[in-house]
Formats: sequence, C-alpha cells, structure tokens
Amino acid sequence: MKSIRTAAVLAAATLALVLGVATPASADAYSYNGYGSANFQSNGDYITLTHFTYEEYPGVYASYAEWYTNYGRTGYCGDSIGGRIGCDEDVAENRYITIRVCSRYGTFNQVICGNWDTSRT
Repeated sequence: MKSIRTAAVLAAATLALVLGVATPASADAYSYNGYGSANFQSNGDYITLTHFTYEEYPGVYASYAEWYTNYGRTGYCGDSIGGRIGCDEDVAENRYITIRVCSRYGTFNQVICGNWDTSRT
C-alpha cells in the first residue's frame, strides 16, 4: 500500500513539474470565414493567406487579410484568387497585431469577413 501511495505522489509531482515548465500554446492569430483563412506567425512576422478555391476573376472573387497593430500600423495581405500567398510584415516586437480574413464573391455580394484575432508579436 505504501508503494502505491509513493508511486501516486511521484506521478503527481512529475505531472506538476511537466505542466509547470511546459511551453505555452502558440500565440499566433488565426481567422477563418468559410472561403479563406489568414494566419499570423509571430516567428518571422509572417501572414499566410489562403483562398480555398481558384477563381478566374481576380478582385471580384478573392480573399485578403486585414491587420492592425496596437501602435498604429495597419495593412492588408492579398488578393489571393486561389491557393496560398504570404506577406512578410515587419512589425515591432513585444506588441500586438490583430488580423482577420475577408472574401469577395461577385460584384454585387457583400464582403464576408472572419472574426478578428490578436497575437503578441
């Protein structure tokens, strides 16, 4: 009985140690709207934009990423008419960036945007 209790205490201590020093989950920002996605990778300040289908009319059918920082910079990454593109945004370190993906589908349809998501840079 004593050995079972000792093993349980050791297991609990090991688990607490592992959880206490584990690396945090990724702080990257991600937005999705059903037509495309945008992902900010803090390692390299890189935005990856994906438009899920190929459309032959750029600008009419396309996805793009909008972004802004907590220190006043704004921009966008796009227009992707199909596949994946990347934008290398050189933003200040130890600040915050907020991104979202938006898509246009046709001349008369409303632009559809995903939720804003924020990440530390």
